[in-house]
Amino acid sequence: MIHTDFSPGLIRDLAGLIEEAEYVLIGAGAGLSADAGYDYLESVKFLKRYPYLKDIGVHCRYHSIGFVWPTKSMEWAFYARQLEEDLYGPPPHPEPYVQLRRLTDHANRWVFTSNADDLFSRLGFDPERTWTVQGTFANLQCQRPCCEEVWDSRPYIERLLPCVDLKTGELKDRSAVPVCPHCGGDMILNVRGGSWFVEKPYKRQRAAFNEWLKRAAAGRLVVIEIGAGFNTPSVIRWPCEVITARHHNAHLIRINPHHPKTQFSVGERATSIAMRASPVLSVLSKPAQRTMKLSSARAGSELCSKNGEKDVTQGL
Repeated sequence: MIHTDFSPGLIRDLAGLIEEAEYVLIGAGAGLSADAGYDYLESVKFLKRYPYLKDIGVHCRYHSIGFVWPTKSMEWAFYARQLEEDLYGPPPHPEPYVQLRRLTDHANRWVFTSNADDLFSRLGFDPERTWTVQGTFANLQCQRPCCEEVWDSRPYIERLLPCVDLKTGELKDRSAVPVCPHCGGDMILNVRGGSWFVEKPYKRQRAAFNEWLKRAAAGRLVVIEIGAGFNTPSVIRWPCEVITARHHNAHLIRINPHHPKTQFSVGERATSIAMRASPVLSVLSKPAQRTMKLSSARAGSELCSKNGEKDVTQGL
């Protein structure tokens, strides 16, 4: 059933489901990162920070994905500043992650996410119980690749940052461009984008996740899926539905303002909330507020829309 508002009865039902869960699986897409302040479709603040990118057609973070840069110098100048902001700095709005952690701390919990920003581990979730399906900005790899190794991106970023020319978006010292320690070839972020993706670091995560899922099948499992749309639905969105369908003790809670419907047959074991994550998690994570009707949450989401703020899930 799809809900467009948060009634006291719904709050009570969802809170009860989560509190009684023995196992909780969190499936997170780009919408959750957007709620934390990393909206990949936002362009006003982006172009204020990177005005020199407007002329080459990069108007938001999303445009940088798969973009063919004019020079390696400009590419790595951008990535250095982006990773400084998105990976090593504090998130603008950490509350959704903090609330989600508080809400599910009692359960045997796993996370799988398409987000490469490491926000789960940065905000208190166990990195040993987190599968970053699409890779992470924290790693670099050989573009070729010549091997299955990855390297910590931080030392490279720290070397690049002092070299960035903020007026031109180029590097003042082009020898700072990262090269593979093995073959001397080009390096790229270790995020999935094609057959070149080095997946070896994540095989252990996947194996541990699958073992956990077998154990969770025997207990009360709640799947909380947030902000996963249709850009890559096979990564988070569809697996959450399939897991719910196969595990008869499972219940899916989908939080997605634009794509709340389910495709697979899960019947009444799915509750979809057509709202952003922040207001939903804010109420569910505070027991004292669960008896209150969240009448202002929908209005808040509509106000954001009227003000021109985009939810990243619109493009998924």
